[in-house]
Amino acid sequence: MYPVFFRVIFIGILVPLGFNIIMPPFQIIWLTWIGMGSVVFLYEIMNWYLDAWLVTNQGVLDIQWDSFFDKSSTRIEYHMIEGIAYEIKGFWGTIMNYGNITIEKMGTGTVMTLENVASPKRVEQEVLHYQKQFIHYKNLKDQTALRDILVTMAQESRRGK
Repeated sequence: MYPVFFRVIFIGILVPLGFNIIMPPFQIIWLTWIGMGSVVFLYEIMNWYLDAWLVTNQGVLDIQWDSFFDKSSTRIEYHMIEGIAYEIKGFWGTIMNYGNITIEKMGTGTVMTLENVASPKRVEQEVLHYQKQFIHYKNLKDQTALRDILVTMAQESRRGK
């Protein structure tokens, strides 16, 4: 995302400012160009800022903001996560420590990707930690329910004799 920000700032704002200094008679053209560049920059910031993952106690909720009138969300519960991975690509990604995180849903092959995340390794580890916690508590709950069923069956069996 950082390369997109830099490109929009450079081409949409700095270049027309330079042209405005060099050729002031065409100021209306350069100001229009700067205005359009500012709108594109605002759109890119909103697109980056409003895409989010909500990590809850039940699963991961992916909120996607595609445009002003186009939003979507996807939920993957922890017991349905087949795999999670992160990737850091390129020079700027390595230097600024940002990358992509991908979660794959079990069985369906659905992939949920969050792009340009700061510290993707840490985020991946947190999701894995919450997944492990969820599965541990689910197993305890299942174990308790199974024990209660077996105790009830044993008590009814003794009464029946």
